Amino acid sequence: MRCLSDVEVQAVVDGEASDECRAHANACEACRTRVDERRGQMETIASLIDADGMPSAALESRLRHAMRDVGDVRGATVLRARRPSAWRNVGLVSALATAAVIALFVYGVLPRLGAPMTLSASEVLGRSLQTISSGQGVERLEYEVAMDGMTDGPVVIRQVIDRDNPNRYKVASYRSDGTLATAISQDPMTQQRSQLFHVDGTNYIVRVGAIHTSVLSIPQMAQALVETSIGIMQAKSDQQLTIEDGPAGQRYIVEIPPVMPQNPTATLDLFSARAVISGTDFRIQEFNATGTILRQPFSVSVKLRTHEYIGGAVTAESFAIAPGPDDVVLEGQADEDPITELMTTVLRELGRARGK
Repeated sequence: MRCLSDVEVQAVVDGEASDECRAHANACEACRTRVDERRGQMETIASLIDADGMPSAALESRLRHAMRDVGDVRGATVLRARRPSAWRNVGLVSALATAAVIALFVYGVLPRLGAPMTLSASEVLGRSLQTISSGQGVERLEYEVAMDGMTDGPVVIRQVIDRDNPNRYKVASYRSDGTLATAISQDPMTQQRSQLFHVDGTNYIVRVGAIHTSVLSIPQMAQALVETSIGIMQAKSDQQLTIEDGPAGQRYIVEIPPVMPQNPTATLDLFSARAVISGTDFRIQEFNATGTILRQPFSVSVKLRTHEYIGGAVTAESFAIAPGPDDVVLEGQADEDPITELMTTVLRELGRARGK
């Protein structure tokens, strides 16, 4: 039998070849090599697609890199020059594979990278939810937060969280004048948990070791609240979408107009909401909302100041509250409730001071 054509090689790889073709592929070293190479190519393409049939993060990263590093070539579409001889032996299957790759980029990658005019408000919110829930590695974030009842103005929240182990985190809040107000940290790897509070110009740190169980992560709780709020916005039928150019590039603004309370018994109900979302990675840059939570009215404004993955710079100190020279450190005993840890340690120290 003659050697296999490109179509027949593909059929062998797909398990759809005739017995004669399969037998030849096993017996002919040249055709067997071609089948193995084609099978490897198909496995590479499959590895770039995730379980939902969407392009993987690796593929998106490669595309972004290629688009960013095109050099001096101009034009909306760039085809790099190749030697003409490279195309002479390309058969029908290779042409179809090329068309499939083009379709993958056009219908798979490009929408996820953000073709702004094709997205609805609901789709923007949906992709924002994906960004929130799919974080990996260790992130450092800084927010500016303003809420009803804050008499001294907005506070700054600085947060470090291990997305692969969400119970490993540190959160600190700073007053408008820059002074540290509160902090809490937890690291299951070192079995340490600490809390800091500021009283009469002095920082007090309650530190416990040998924690047996991790308490619910505060960043996780905040994320769950944001996800619920975005989900409520996505379910609304009267969303308004605006696209504008911001300091860091294009961004989406999704708003739901003010409404009267619709479900007074709901755990969380939104009366109005506005989200500013990055057109690059669909991360929420600003969020404003009014409504009720646990039947209590609230108004909140959050702005993301900075965000970064700190990767190899992660150490145990990244999740610890480092005491200053004038800070008072109190050693406590681990409990399943951080509030109990705090109160027990403080009361014990008060008792010791009275005994003196």
